Amino acid sequence: MMTTLQTTQRTADKIRPPARSPFKIAVVGCGPKGMYCLERLAYELARSRQQSEVHITIYEPAPFPGAGAVYHPRQPHYLRMNFASEFINVWPETVHRRDPQSFPTLVEWLQNTYPHYADPSGFAPRAIVGEYLSASFQKTLQLFPDFVSVTRVAEKVTGIQGTNGRWLLETTAETTGSETAFDEVLLALGHEGWRAASSTGSPSERVIEKVFPVKQMLTPARVPRQSSVGVRGFALTFIDACLALTEGRGGTFQCENRHWKYLPSGDEAQTIVPFSRTGHPMLAKPDRRYFPGNPELDQVWEQGRLRILKLKQPEAGLDFQTSLWPVILKTAEDALLSLVPDHPIGTDTPMVGLNNWFQDWSNRTFSPAETFQCLQQSCRVATGQQTPDEAWALGETFRQLYSALVRRISYDGLAVTSWADFQRYAREMERLAFGPPAENAGRLLALIDAGIVNLDYLQADLVLHQDQLILASKGKQTTVDRLINAVIPACDQFSEDSLLEILLSSGWIRRMLGAGGIAVDGAARPIQLEEQKTKGLAIIGRSTEGCVLGNDTLSRELHSYPDQWARSVCEQIAIKDKR
Repeated sequence: MMTTLQTTQRTADKIRPPARSPFKIAVVGCGPKGMYCLERLAYELARSRQQSEVHITIYEPAPFPGAGAVYHPRQPHYLRMNFASEFINVWPETVHRRDPQSFPTLVEWLQNTYPHYADPSGFAPRAIVGEYLSASFQKTLQLFPDFVSVTRVAEKVTGIQGTNGRWLLETTAETTGSETAFDEVLLALGHEGWRAASSTGSPSERVIEKVFPVKQMLTPARVPRQSSVGVRGFALTFIDACLALTEGRGGTFQCENRHWKYLPSGDEAQTIVPFSRTGHPMLAKPDRRYFPGNPELDQVWEQGRLRILKLKQPEAGLDFQTSLWPVILKTAEDALLSLVPDHPIGTDTPMVGLNNWFQDWSNRTFSPAETFQCLQQSCRVATGQQTPDEAWALGETFRQLYSALVRRISYDGLAVTSWADFQRYAREMERLAFGPPAENAGRLLALIDAGIVNLDYLQADLVLHQDQLILASKGKQTTVDRLINAVIPACDQFSEDSLLEILLSSGWIRRMLGAGGIAVDGAARPIQLEEQKTKGLAIIGRSTEGCVLGNDTLSRELHSYPDQWARSVCEQIAIKDKR
């Protein structure tokens, strides 16, 4: 027989509305970019009026969320940043200014934890920056209000499917539980882990398909001491490979009077032979300690940025060569002549001299001696031993105007027909602007001086002959014991099993015409054909490069998509609450 209490409870259940299901968010990948979005989401949820439950699941297989794979805190300290410490701050300026002790910049954090690395103009080890990022992630979790629960799953997401207005995720684990459907999914995949670029086409135990993580890929067991090593690639990853095979084997560098010298241990590689598509070097980034503040130069940069921002926007988009490139040339010329008034570039027709220099740089095949000379001169300029030159003027201008270029080029700012030109120019400008810190360029020069790095085969072809690895160039050849691939995948090269490839093949996302990156709006929402937005999905980071310019940076100032994404999520939560 049913009791009176049971009857009353049944009646109440009929009258009371069903409990509202929580809004479920998945963050897939949580390096710095994913963490920036989480921080903004915590801020927006804390100031919102709604109090319904929100469940956040963070999928990050790397052991230190916030740092991810690139800034893993356990990597060797000889792997250094390419971004000066003074520019790294996890927290928006308004948050930092309110409570600097709780929300420190990297330099402030270093002053308390690693004082000897606290030079604002210095380039800290990536591992130490990873510690800062990891600590900031833990602080971010504390910012969410009580109605938000956050769960971290240390698994890789292997599948994604849109169904009934929600997103289903699959992971590497055999069992993921029942909560696999999400109202919102943010993909912040970064480099998709340290995967290899396109294969060298020569599978062998003597071929090492990637550099990172160096503690696993470049061990003495894989690259024996005194080996001759060919390295495919001549950019930043190449330098990291060189350091792993020298400093990482007990060798030491000494610097006297801004000149670096290498002292071998006997356990390093005997010879390191780089080869690349162009053979062009990446030049040293200026050391700000040797470039004191200059009001006249600051005004040149500000005028250049304003010129770019004030350009009239054609309906079809800006043409790079006729609109943006002249501003870059003019600004570079003004900057160079402000520091070196008698520079011969000033005797040419305005901007013609610098343009000719750049075209010559871009199209020239450098000899080994010319490559060494370029590196050496860039180091001398970067450390104040030589007056600035054309390479400095163009590189520093590109760095200084980059924030304005990001604003004008991102989100369809550039004409579709102009993308090929921009990408061709940008590849060379990045070699001038975003090369290694002067101290790492100095280390590379020391390895060349020591006879360990050999530049004679910079534009060589790899030849396989009777199980031998041979580099051949202009009638000469050399055999190497090991071959290392130091080329990381391009931003628009996704792994075959990537979530991005799944979404592309199913039509949920598309590549931006001309740029090649995933097309998104300012809130990181994918844009399908006819400007239709993919609901409940957001994509940030390297895969959107082109549509969003300048993703490979720790800067919080360059992009606003974390703020816009967080606000859009809160809007979706509010809409769901009203249903």
